[in-house]
Amino acid sequence: MNPERAAGTSEPEHQGPRPVPYTYHDGREDYLHVGRQEGAVADQPEALVPASEGMSSPAAATALPPEATALPPEATALPPAATPRSPEATPPAPAQRAQQATPKATPMSEIVTRGLRTGAVMTAATMCTMMAASTLKRGSPWASMNAMATAVGIGGRRVSDRFDPVVTPAGIAVLAGGLLAWGIGYEKALDASGQRSGALTGALSALGGFLLDELVLPDRLMQNFRAKMGVVGTLSKYVALGVASAAAPR
Repeated sequence: MNPERAAGTSEPEHQGPRPVPYTYHDGREDYLHVGRQEGAVADQPEALVPASEGMSSPAAATALPPEATALPPEATALPPAATPRSPEATPPAPAQRAQQATPKATPMSEIVTRGLRTGAVMTAATMCTMMAASTLKRGSPWASMNAMATAVGIGGRRVSDRFDPVVTPAGIAVLAGGLLAWGIGYEKALDASGQRSGALTGALSALGGFLLDELVLPDRLMQNFRAKMGVVGTLSKYVALGVASAAAPR
């Protein structure tokens, strides 16, 4: 070949991309054009990158960057209306509120236990007052207990002032039994009304005891009370009953 012709027909170096054969990893063959193209900014040849490194998978190409996928907490939080509430945070229904507002009924066994304690206090206070009053009036502490026995017809109309092996224990038993029952009824009334022992409930208890003796029990009982304890001593009996009721242990 003529050197001049060859020199005249040869293309300048890096005038255009040169085809370079390349075999892909799957066996396909092709030509990659490497070199400066007309209008390119730089004269550096394009790097020949294998397909396994230069081509990304479709999943990687379509995946969003972490900055684009990260959402602020405000975007993922549920509105307050859609947020599930715990049973404790749920306000009770009107029926449940009414049930919670209603106090639970006190078991009868507890009322009886409290009533027996209250009745024991009533018995002790009333018995001591009656025995002291009959001692001042008749000179014997047993005269008032004998008078108490006439409530159930024991001892006759006029009982002795001295200790009697039948009448005196009967009077003590009548007084203690009646006041123990009175204590249970008193505690039951307090529980039903939702009240606590106080001056008012004590006064009502004393008034109830007086009306019971005066209107329900036989007349001979009150006559013997006045005869054995005097009027002041008889009234002291009901005062002691009211004070013991007001100060009853809970």
